Order: sequence, then structure tokens, then C-alpha cells
Amino acid sequence: MSESATLKATRPTLAVLVHAGFPTDCLIDVRELCKSFAGFIGEPVALAITERNELHETLGVLPGDAGAWEVQFVAPQTMAAAAMSSADFVYKEDGRPDWSAMWTGFCELALYGGPPHRGEDAALGEVIDAPATPDFNAIAEIRRGIFETTGLFSERAEPGWLAITCSSRKMAAWLAATIILENVEARFDEERLLVPAHESFTLKNEVKSVVTVVAKTHHYWQAHVALTPQPPLPTSRERGSDGA
Repeated sequence: MSESATLKATRPTLAVLVHAGFPTDCLIDVRELCKSFAGFIGEPVALAITERNELHETLGVLPGDAGAWEVQFVAPQTMAAAAMSSADFVYKEDGRPDWSAMWTGFCELALYGGPPHRGEDAALGEVIDAPATPDFNAIAEIRRGIFETTGLFSERAEPGWLAITCSSRKMAAWLAATIILENVEARFDEERLLVPAHESFTLKNEVKSVVTVVAKTHHYWQAHVALTPQPPLPTSRERGSDGA
């Protein structure tokens, strides 16, 4: 099938134009960007490349009426690596955090260009030897928050970690990789997603971070990634180890 026939058959709604003067060594990155766009919107993305025409020439001959197109120039995001600002807490009538009402107001995933949930200098990882927070069950609150926002079951794993049961190994692997980009440590073991959890965690710091990143990534998995065919993950033998 020719490129013209493919274009008519797919009728894409999103296109990326690469014109003369664009660095050719960046085309691999542009293709990866198109893959991310395609996975996000659930349909193919058209990538049009020309080495002869400049962008302003193409924009000057857009089809249709003069007012049919609104051309916007999107500048690079400043402070892309800065952590997201802290969101206000929302509480239920019984005084417990209302996680399902809170996390939806947080920023875009770092995977798609949003600021990470935590800054690199405040990355959250494994904690084993630290005093528990007085009069607060951090583990129970993390489990409650995860269940309230995702419906996923979780249980204590080895010291310092909480294991969340996912529907597949692919799901656990994708969530773990995406959570790491939010500067919260994560890993997976078959269908289990492991995230940091310790009795020393405080509600508005570490507990909020774990619940939020799990809720955000789970939402994107359900809404976008799970609906797109994914390549198979390597087997344990292909990875050369028994674990993830």
C-alpha cells in the first residue's frame, strides 16, 4: 500500500511536520515522540518529512478558508525538571484524606512531559531503618489510598516495600517504569508492582507521593496504554535472570 493510500485509510487526526533545516540526527527522537502521541490518543500519527520545503512555506498554503486553521507555536516548557507544586489536601467528613477527590488535580505524567511528582533532590526510595510516625499507620493509609483511587489490592512485601497486585506482568512493568520517572522508586516482580512503604512515612509527604504516583500511572494505563497493542516483554531466560 502506498503512503498516499495509507494516509487515506487511516485518516489520522494528528500530524508532525519535519521541514528543511531540522537536525537529521534528531529524527529518531521525533519518531519516538510520535509513538508516545499515538499511544496517548490511541490512533496512528502521521509523520511528514521534507528536506526541501521550509515550515513557513507549508503553513502559508494550508487548504481551506483563510480562517480554517489556527496555527499556534508552543514554546519549550521551562523548568521541566522541577517538581510539581504541592496540592491542597481534601478530607472526608470523617477526617480521613479523600484520595479519589485529590489526585485528579495533579499534573501530567513526567513520561508525557509533565513535571515529576518529586524533585530529584527529594526522590523517594526504600526506607528500612527509621522510627515510625507516632499515632499514624502509614502503611494502612497508603493501602487505603491506592485502593480508593485504583481498586487495586496491596499487601506488605519485604521491609520497606508494598506489593500491589496488577492484572498482568506488562502492567506491573509499565507502572514501575513510569513511576520511576516521577522520582519515586519502584520495581516489579511478575504481576506485582512494588513501591516504597514504611512506618516512618508522613501523610502529606511520602504517603501522598506513593498514592498519587500509583493513581496517576494506573489512570494512564487504563485510559491509554492498555488499549494499545504492546510488544511482549522479554522472558526471564532472555533477560538472563529470574527477577525483574
